[in-house]
Amino acid sequence: MIYFSASTNAFYPKSLRSDYQRSGSWPSDTIEVSKSDHAIYIGEPPEGMQRGADENGRPTWVPIPPIDLDTLAARKRSEIDTARDQAFATGLPYDIAGEPDVVQTRPQDQINLLGLSSKAQRLIADGVTDPVMPFRGQSNVTRMITPEQMDAMTLDALAHIEGIYQQSWDCKDTIKAALEAEDREGIEEVAW
Repeated sequence: MIYFSASTNAFYPKSLRSDYQRSGSWPSDTIEVSKSDHAIYIGEPPEGMQRGADENGRPTWVPIPPIDLDTLAARKRSEIDTARDQAFATGLPYDIAGEPDVVQTRPQDQINLLGLSSKAQRLIADGVTDPVMPFRGQSNVTRMITPEQMDAMTLDALAHIEGIYQQSWDCKDTIKAALEAEDREGIEEVAW
């Protein structure tokens, strides 16, 4: 024999009833249910449904309630952070010394790009025009480029990074505005 409690949304075997009662954890609203009901409602629910109780306290499938707006907004912000990080990891396709490659733009690469830009600008100011600056893209091939090429490449990469951040901020601002307006659909529609 199997019992169901609407208050705990759980099944209890009759064989363990005395143990539950001794521990004071046997729900007061248990009702006996058939083996077939138990088999149905202990199983996988239909899409968009979860086990619940009907007005008589019997197990039934009920729609999964929508998550609250704060949780939805937090999930969307997390999705945006993941997409932003993936965009950084993808990098910037770029011709380096005439060869197609990718300038890496992950957070740890951004410091290197700033340093290379600064060094290139100093060399340009000193009148250096020869390919004296080594650079390694995602292909892991070292190429020698001029300070002017390095400056242009690092500025393009930094602009690419700024664009990724701006897209992230725009998405998060949209989420914030939709949350303040209690606009569930507006939050759900935000995508990278």
